[in-house]
Amino acid sequence: FRVAHDYTISPRIINHFSWARNTFTKNSYSGNADGNWKDKVCMKNVVDCNQNFPTINFTEFTSWSSASYNGTDQPGWGIKDDLSYLKGSHSLKFGFQYQDQNANGFGQQDIAGRADFNFLNTSIPGSTTFPSSGGSSFASFLLGEAYLGRTETIRYVNQKYRYYGFYAQDDWRVTRKLTVNIGLRYDLTLPPINGRDEYSDFNPTRPNPAADGIPGALWFAGFGTGRENTRSLVPGWYGGIGPRLGIAYTPDNKTTFRAGFGRSFSRVTAVQGSGHFAGFIGQYQFDNTSQGVQPTFKLDQGLPAYKLPPSIDPAFSNGNSVDWWQGQDATRAPEVLNWTFTVQRELTRNTVLETGYNAAIGTHMQSGILNYNQVPTPVFNQLVSQYGTAQALNILRANITSTTAQAAGIKKPYSSFSGTVAQALRPFPQYLTVSTGPQNGDKSGHSSYHAMVVKVDRRFSNGLTGQWNYVFSKLLTDSDTYFANSATPAMDQYNRRLEKSIGQYDQTHVIKLSTLYDLPFGKGRRWVQGGFFNQLIGGWRLAFMQVYASGVPVALSRNNPLPIFNGITRPQIDTYDNWRGPVAGDKFDPNVDKFLQPKSFFPAQPSNFGNATRYNPKLRAFWGKNENVSLAKTFSIRENLRIDLRGEAFNLLNRTIFGTGSTNLDSAAFGLVTNQANDPRQMQVALKLYW
Repeated sequence: FRVAHDYTISPRIINHFSWARNTFTKNSYSGNADGNWKDKVCMKNVVDCNQNFPTINFTEFTSWSSASYNGTDQPGWGIKDDLSYLKGSHSLKFGFQYQDQNANGFGQQDIAGRADFNFLNTSIPGSTTFPSSGGSSFASFLLGEAYLGRTETIRYVNQKYRYYGFYAQDDWRVTRKLTVNIGLRYDLTLPPINGRDEYSDFNPTRPNPAADGIPGALWFAGFGTGRENTRSLVPGWYGGIGPRLGIAYTPDNKTTFRAGFGRSFSRVTAVQGSGHFAGFIGQYQFDNTSQGVQPTFKLDQGLPAYKLPPSIDPAFSNGNSVDWWQGQDATRAPEVLNWTFTVQRELTRNTVLETGYNAAIGTHMQSGILNYNQVPTPVFNQLVSQYGTAQALNILRANITSTTAQAAGIKKPYSSFSGTVAQALRPFPQYLTVSTGPQNGDKSGHSSYHAMVVKVDRRFSNGLTGQWNYVFSKLLTDSDTYFANSATPAMDQYNRRLEKSIGQYDQTHVIKLSTLYDLPFGKGRRWVQGGFFNQLIGGWRLAFMQVYASGVPVALSRNNPLPIFNGITRPQIDTYDNWRGPVAGDKFDPNVDKFLQPKSFFPAQPSNFGNATRYNPKLRAFWGKNENVSLAKTFSIRENLRIDLRGEAFNLLNRTIFGTGSTNLDSAAFGLVTNQANDPRQMQVALKLYW
């Protein structure tokens, strides 16, 4: 609910005050979950088969069973006040805002357990290309060799983010031709806290008591034995100072020049779900570190051992992944620098032409590319130099107690370690992944956007109004999405320059045409102003929306040949030119043509990192082309009663825009287009009664 009030203190002072409280819940339910999560977070940690039955997943087949409920409850309240003061040529505005926003994660997706089976466990050892690898995930299941395992306890995490914002602005009319806008905003989000003081975080310098004291262990918020006697584990960031400057100059009554600059900040809040609860809640995932050469666990023996919460133990997450806020990155607000310059010119009494340049540079952007616990590339290169690529890969996949590891002189990083050589060589061998992105701890992203804009606006006149624009732009970035779960970790943590490329959503040319025309028939219009034909053909409105956009860039990938990091690596290439496949006829036909050149066009792929950037600016998906139309008429029956009749068509010309097909060099369907990227023509008729 929301309460708002405007009142005038004097003819020159206007105050707007508002207070609001809202609740927003995001849920993902499956199986027989009834959504009554508040009761479930209080119940005992026992398996209820009405909520979750053990889940079995396969790489090539449909899963058995499904996970239970999971979601985020986001209640919050805020207070906001704005004050305007007019004095002479100055229009002054001041304001503040406070928001108490919660992000309460809850769920029990895999409380009954989960086992994933992969073709790698029964394939040619180390061969990651399916189906030529010869493996089968169902065969792995029959052998009981699981590739991944997961379970958890019931989860409820009360996360609090307290935001303050202040601003002051002066719109100063310096002369009749010149107006200057000067403003300053300050944004501040306090360090996150947990409503129950049940936060933990990875500390890279703390000794780990269960790993012979090597660096890297948990530390805990809250008060008492084993805790830090503080509610937050990260420092605050207080640099959210955002100046704004704008200038508008009108040399004559038909021309206006505008320029502006601003520094702004995004809100700091939960990026996805909940985390940093290790020791208070248990969430256990057991990943394979040998590319299936060894099973993660045997199905008949159950999941590997794990410790149940609550436990204020710095080694609680050993053998699992761990969340890391990365200190001040947790509170550092993403920053955008904007500047613009436009020229506006009146062409006719009702039509204005505007041309301009816009730029936006993003720094400290929320991302998910950091991959801190990857086996260091120099270590891998040294093994390759010493033993050759094939033997180096065999060594990495081998168990630390094997004769292969012993012959290579690789020892346990600590006495109780068990696992592969690759795991032993990680910077923090006691953990799988040191995860920063999903919990708002990766602010390494950067982006730059530049655009030329040409726009024509026509005010309604003689039945016609419209806005028609063209944008020529370029986007470079290493972080395409704010939602960290969709981000792909850097191919090589030690060479993240390869992550900077043309943006995933870059479209060089975009044309948008929006037109509304009142047909010149009927009462008050040019022709047929009365009688039967006025009722029949009068009062109709015709609207067009046309969008034409160049395709987004395309990326190539291949299956990961290296057991030293998680994710898909990119290929080795010689050139970015001529990746598109030849067309046999006068236009692309997916029954005959392939979107990409055959695999033989690309060089043989090494068992190492490729040199390709994330996206190729010279290879684009097909242009997007779309025309929508609407024809509508209002029938007035009497003063307070009318009917609207409307017919609409989407993708009027029924254009077919093909997809790109598989772009994975290891796929048997590489370059084969099997999908349509747009929707076919759709039409609808609507009748609406107003009274």
